[in-house]
Amino acid sequence: MPIIAYCGLNCSECPVFIATKTHDRALQEKTAREWSAQFSAFTGRTDLRAEEMVCNGCTTVEGRVFPGCRVCPMRTCAQGQKLTTCAECGRFESCEQLNGFFTQAADAKQRLMELRRKI
Repeated sequence: MPIIAYCGLNCSECPVFIATKTHDRALQEKTAREWSAQFSAFTGRTDLRAEEMVCNGCTTVEGRVFPGCRVCPMRTCAQGQKLTTCAECGRFESCEQLNGFFTQAADAKQRLMELRRKI
């Protein structure tokens, strides 16, 4: 069963999630190298370490969460509203954060739209 992040990404397909579940140190190191620059806007850092590449999924309230997801405004908002995903939000279609994110993650939008139809 996939773990769907608040924003609609599939955590189960995330290399950090996979490395955590499989205890794959090489994947943690590779992901830290690749994501240091990619997520610097979220984390404020370009030096992520393999030790930080642990995550039990975005929706984890207490536990290990990737540093970029820990400070994600969509995650913070959804948790504050006690939502399972952003698909449940009344401002879903007008959310600037989500709409900006969807320009880079169309699959996440499609996933949330499918969840929204089931609500």
